[in-house]
Amino acid sequence: MRGGGRVAGVTLEQVRGTYKKRDSWWTVLLVDPLAGRLVQLIVPHRWITPTRLTVAAFLLGIGAAAAFLQAEPAWLVAGAVLYYVSFTVDCVDGKIARLRGDGTVFGSWLDFLLDRLRAFLAVLALFTGQYLATGNDLFLFTAVVVVFLALIGYLNGAEIDQIRRRMLRGDSGATAGGDAGAAAMPTVLARIRRVLHRHRIRMNLVSGVEFEMALFVVAPLVAAAAGPAAILVVVAVAAALLVVFEAALMARFGRTARSYDRGVGSARLPAPRATTAVVDNRPRHQAG
Repeated sequence: MRGGGRVAGVTLEQVRGTYKKRDSWWTVLLVDPLAGRLVQLIVPHRWITPTRLTVAAFLLGIGAAAAFLQAEPAWLVAGAVLYYVSFTVDCVDGKIARLRGDGTVFGSWLDFLLDRLRAFLAVLALFTGQYLATGNDLFLFTAVVVVFLALIGYLNGAEIDQIRRRMLRGDSGATAGGDAGAAAMPTVLARIRRVLHRHRIRMNLVSGVEFEMALFVVAPLVAAAAGPAAILVVVAVAAALLVVFEAALMARFGRTARSYDRGVGSARLPAPRATTAVVDNRPRHQAG
């Protein structure tokens, strides 16, 4: 597919091959169906690069933040729509890069940086706009809590991913790639997990993606219909669910890590020394 300004199109099945094996339910159900079609439309046009899509997604996010700052119902709806489109375009750039095989280290870094900056500006705009419109200090406090939760969630997730990769590279017979937490799941949860995985949905149903969408899509839409206080309610519910699911994820990872450590420890123990039989040369009447 290389060369020229235009390349051959791709089938939807080829596009689906770029999807993550497991993803958030929001992405699987509400983003990938649209993103997949957009990829089919975009991939033949070589001038539309992943980096340009990353920048376009960021600019759409800036538009969403500007709309949030107005704090009026119509602007909140506009901001929610713009943020959803921004997130969708951001999901397209990686799929395009994988299909064409032209992803770059710089592009990955830029995508990471602009994603974080987009979310931060959206938080700042949404809650500042509501504070200026209502004078309610709770919006400023909530903004601080949101940034804290997002930061902790990101740092913890990055550290867990790094440790998982280190475990997978382990050379012992330990359960580096296994999931001790999954093995210990009650039967009902295990069945739910299998059903979700069959549809590419991960067990952690409220993660950073769902929290982000609750903040910048659900909360503004609800607030446009029910008033500013609805933002605080949506954020409180989303934050509580995020903490519960992240705690469950950490507990499951903790069990896996301890299982791995035990396996590594066992593999590194020195082999037992061979015992030398002691021959008793005493006369039989003296033995015993």
